[in-house]
Amino acid sequence: MYKVLIVDDEMIVRHAVKTLIRWEGSRFLYSGSASSGASALKIAREQRPDIVITDIKMPEMDGIELIKRLMASGFDGEILVLSNFNDFELVREALKCGAHDYMLKLTLKSDNFMQTLDEIAEKLDEKKRQPSVAHTAMQTERTNRLHDLLHALYDSAEEDRLPGLNPEAASQLLPPGHGVSLFVIQVDTVGEKRDETSLKRSLSQLWSDVYPGSSWQCTLAEEERRFLLAAAYPAESQSAEPAEMAGRMASLAAMYYSMNVDIIYGKPAFGPEELIEEMRRCRKARALLFYQEAGSVSLSSDTEAVEHDPAYERMEAEWTEDIRVGRPEFAAEWELRALRIIREGAVRRLLPRVVKRTICEAMWTLSRKLGLEQRREFDPSLWLERITGAASDTELLMIASELSQEVLALAESGIALRANRPEIRKALAYLEEHYAKPVSIRDVASHVNLSETYLCQIFKTETGKSIMTCLNELRMAKAYELLASGQLLVKEAAAEVGISDPFYFNRLFKKHFGIAPKHVKPKESPALKQK
Repeated sequence: MYKVLIVDDEMIVRHAVKTLIRWEGSRFLYSGSASSGASALKIAREQRPDIVITDIKMPEMDGIELIKRLMASGFDGEILVLSNFNDFELVREALKCGAHDYMLKLTLKSDNFMQTLDEIAEKLDEKKRQPSVAHTAMQTERTNRLHDLLHALYDSAEEDRLPGLNPEAASQLLPPGHGVSLFVIQVDTVGEKRDETSLKRSLSQLWSDVYPGSSWQCTLAEEERRFLLAAAYPAESQSAEPAEMAGRMASLAAMYYSMNVDIIYGKPAFGPEELIEEMRRCRKARALLFYQEAGSVSLSSDTEAVEHDPAYERMEAEWTEDIRVGRPEFAAEWELRALRIIREGAVRRLLPRVVKRTICEAMWTLSRKLGLEQRREFDPSLWLERITGAASDTELLMIASELSQEVLALAESGIALRANRPEIRKALAYLEEHYAKPVSIRDVASHVNLSETYLCQIFKTETGKSIMTCLNELRMAKAYELLASGQLLVKEAAAEVGISDPFYFNRLFKKHFGIAPKHVKPKESPALKQK
């Protein structure tokens, strides 16, 4: 018989719950009721109930605090929470603290209520069948052996040929009539900081909810926020498909444990060779957890990440060639092409390192084309580190966007890159080459073989600025670099960019950057403040 304690601050609710339980002929014995958490604790110490049915919102001590106090006191029974529709967050907290389940007060019916109590009774029965205290150390030692064995086996699964299992290890992992289920799970705690121990505990509870009655289960920490879940179950209990179980795990993780999970699910393994092969598959497929932008990932271990895709490689080659030959808009469109290449990697299920390599190569090609490797403000090694270290495609998309913005800013706001007419690109290249010398509109017009009037008209249309404005912006950017180097005086920097009048240079510089040239700090990156 299991003793039941009912806790609620409303007498009518306590009475209603009591009447819902079929006491006669059942396995349940009424142990009393309490109107608050404080009085419930006192009764629990005296009566030692097996099941506590408690409300969440109560005066003096609420249900959450009651659960915490019970658990701290060594309570080894089960707790069922009663709640209202708007108590969802409190319910989640109660489940985290150790409650078995919850039921809505307004939907309580005798049949459903008794079914839940029967499930709790079965759980208590299972606890009684667990090894005695005298065998706890042996059980812990066995669990540790299984953990170490699985860890060694999984770590070696990266090799094409995996080691076999000796008979003793095989019998430990796969008792007669049992199969092993494997899941690789990547966890996002939605901004909440949780350590590895906390995550493993939550995943173990989640695992028990989805697959009760396991012969053994292990949660292995693979790397930050990524875990391997493995457990052995009697073959007859493997009723649901792995994809369905992965869906249940994702739903429960979000609902009760404040975790979003991406999952690679394996097929149940019923022999040593099948287990080793399934580990190998899971380890290979886990690379696809990188692709999260399109939503939660839930894939079979049969879904293999690939290294080569002809259509993708053609896209990559076309992109690199467009940058190399400097086709119109090649740099202004760099971000859009990068986003497309990343998303194509997800669609084609490419290994993330292939996509990262493509973005890195495109960055190097672009920086060489624009001469950015010579600029103090551009550090390709820093971008390379960020790209290769991206943990997801969402992060890689963000990095690509930031990189594109920096490149366009360093290339004089991208004016030359967005110009469609070859005459304007030629004119801008002339300004870039001759900015340190006296330059007139006549000089530029002669270079591009157009009349001065027509050149000024189409230049303004293409770039939105006049020729002399662009020349002065170019001179100011170059002057900033020289001053930031700390090697030149203001008048020397002015002369280097083709401005002989230091007073005019000061006025132009301050208008362009918002600060006087003498206030530029050595090695400071230019923060353009157009005014």
